[in-house]
Amino acid sequence: MTRKRFDRLFSRRETLRLIGAAGATTLVGLGINQTLGLPPVKQSAAAPEANSIHGALRSALFAPSSLCQPKEVESLACVVRPALTEGPYFVDERLNRSDIRSDPSNNTVKDGAPLKLRFNLSRVSGSACSPLAGALVDIWHCDALGSYSDVANGAGQANTIGQKFLRGYQITDSNGAVEFTTIYPGYYAGRTVHIHFKIRLFDGATRTFEFTSQLFFDDALTDQVFTQAPYNTKSARGVRNSNDGIYNGGGGQLLLSLTSDGQGGYTSDFDIGLSGVPDTGGVAAVSAVSAASFATGAQAGEGIAALFGTGLAGTTLAAASQPLPTTLGGVQVRVRDTTGAELDAPIFFISPTQINFQIPAGASSGGGTISVLRDGVTVGQGVLTVETVAPGLFTANASGQGVPAALVQRVKADGTQTFEPIAQFDSTQNRFVPLPIDLGADSDQLFLVGFGTGFRNRSSLSAVAATIGATNAQVLFAGAQGDFAGLDQINIAIPRSLAGRGDVDWVLSVDGKAANTVSFNIK
Repeated sequence: MTRKRFDRLFSRRETLRLIGAAGATTLVGLGINQTLGLPPVKQSAAAPEANSIHGALRSALFAPSSLCQPKEVESLACVVRPALTEGPYFVDERLNRSDIRSDPSNNTVKDGAPLKLRFNLSRVSGSACSPLAGALVDIWHCDALGSYSDVANGAGQANTIGQKFLRGYQITDSNGAVEFTTIYPGYYAGRTVHIHFKIRLFDGATRTFEFTSQLFFDDALTDQVFTQAPYNTKSARGVRNSNDGIYNGGGGQLLLSLTSDGQGGYTSDFDIGLSGVPDTGGVAAVSAVSAASFATGAQAGEGIAALFGTGLAGTTLAAASQPLPTTLGGVQVRVRDTTGAELDAPIFFISPTQINFQIPAGASSGGGTISVLRDGVTVGQGVLTVETVAPGLFTANASGQGVPAALVQRVKADGTQTFEPIAQFDSTQNRFVPLPIDLGADSDQLFLVGFGTGFRNRSSLSAVAATIGATNAQVLFAGAQGDFAGLDQINIAIPRSLAGRGDVDWVLSVDGKAANTVSFNIK
């Protein structure tokens, strides 16, 4: 088959045939009756169709996720921490991002020891606590040499107006969690080493709750880190935890416990319980993630997303027709975009704690809100940021990890075409595992056909980059699959040089934004 013949998406018939090669006859619920009337199933169910791409996509779109179910209260660490001063350098940038190291104005990245920081938020009520979803968590701190971004001259700070490094926020998921990638902070005169954080809740545009405090670091570890560049280009610090007035106001309860990541960086989890969180009066806080990768943060226009909360629906129900309905079981999902336009979202699936939906076509990029309505009454609300692209790849285990929801198309020298699965269900492990891909004869051409969401609006095909096993792989098509709401397709030529490599990572980026890394096996 010529390259030209493969540089396009699969039609409905071709996609169904492709999926059928993996042991199923339907894709995301669209069967011979052209309906979406498939009942939700749990990922652990090893039904005959579980050994298929269809099973993975159906679980991702039409069933509750096993990843984002609320934790039992008794399993949560519910620790009340003290509030501390905001300080003079907070700027409400509204930068929704997990990696805060770069300056968006010029994409320069601040040097320093990498730090992954995860917050686990709980709502304290009496003697019980529960995950706090839908909260905005801002963090900000100085760079390795003690400078904050976007501040004017004063208090020993340089003029960095317009720069936005080491600032950002994330929205807590259904488990009350957010994660940031940053650097180990430096210091400036008069203060020990610290990170500021602020937690807020909103009812629409109205702030209903705010908690502000600071995180601190063990002095012995700081001394060790500061022997490295670029920290060691600055004179020794004069203020340590013991003589920092703010730390002495309760900083011992805000001391991070860090673990080495084995690569010169650190990771830390920080649990915090918040009291005084207002009763939402039946309006649950909701947070949206990619239904493919389960990545938090901004979601792509027309992409497939999932949101989590409590009391979102009175039943569990999957859509039964295409085009997808905007009202399902009396439930609606409404997006108010950055222009103020209100758009109803097409819905795949509803349940009391999870809804899968498509970001409405026409939603403008930028910050907005998302609301869940039951019979016209708002029962859930949160913040949503829409971007042009936010790539995610579906996986066979419907978790955003492991083997992708993909197949291989093999084209032989005589033009014979076959479609081959790259995953099989292992009943002993209760999950999909890689099925090794045999590259076959030298004359065989092999193409990886993957399914995802959030990249149909890419700027150009040349802006889509892929590597398989750290080897560049040519992207032949990346765009809307066409027949299925929000579903995107990507076709990639598999380099023959990968023969015998075994397990390989597939790394994909679109317009410079990374998708979830997935993996498969090449024999």
